[in-house]
Amino acid sequence: MANACLFIGFNRPVQGREAEAWKTLEASLAAIEGFKQEGWFESYDVIGLTPHFGSTNSFMLLKGERAKLDELRRSDAFERFSMTLARLFTGYGVVPGVTLEGLRKVRERTADLFV
Repeated sequence: MANACLFIGFNRPVQGREAEAWKTLEASLAAIEGFKQEGWFESYDVIGLTPHFGSTNSFMLLKGERAKLDELRRSDAFERFSMTLARLFTGYGVVPGVTLEGLRKVRERTADLFV
């Protein structure tokens, strides 16, 4: 069961590079599917947010086992994927996290801290 996640967020294309950014994003979705097929994670979602006051307008959320997601993040293929998107989208970032199952495990490991 997925106990961790990898949040890949970004704002909007760099001004003047919009066409390249959207074309590259489409190719990046194929790369994400490839990573999934290779067994790096169990599932993923791609989310586009409606207009709001924030600086994150879209994100991909990969869900799987913590060790595999950590390893993926350090792989050459993911580094290239990430650097490509970072040069085309403002506010690009990759943040590891945990799912509800992961939060429960953290709580179990740290229960003695909150007695």
